[in-house]
Amino acid sequence: MPAPPIWTGSVGPKSLAVTGRAADGWVPPMGSDWLSTLFRDSRPKIDEAAVAAGRDPSAIVNVFNFGGRITASPLDRTRGDDGRWVGGSVAQWVEEMTSAVLEHGVAGFIYRTTDDTPPPVAVARYAQEIAPAVREAVSKG
Repeated sequence: MPAPPIWTGSVGPKSLAVTGRAADGWVPPMGSDWLSTLFRDSRPKIDEAAVAAGRDPSAIVNVFNFGGRITASPLDRTRGDDGRWVGGSVAQWVEEMTSAVLEHGVAGFIYRTTDDTPPPVAVARYAQEIAPAVREAVSKG
């Protein structure tokens, strides 16, 4: 039986190096995404450790805890003052996530709701409306 993939949520330099040497994926902590300072500062440390260990850095995938509100209407701003995604309409989610995959090589998302929408309702919208549309858009490139 093959070993399951190992993903870390590492932050510090030592754990980022372990991620580069041994992990299959990285889930940046604190809701950070591909546009965050934490990602831009940390991912090169993972890549450096991977190369030093004789690994291809692209074999270590990025998976993001991507949370926010799913709104009925588009939001004027989908990111807060700190640059973090806050949510938006289904179309805004699809556009943002598709861009993340096609332009930034994101391998996956872990959805989390960040508002008072009951989790079963939010997860159902994400699973029925957003995820399939992102898959379709990515397949079209």
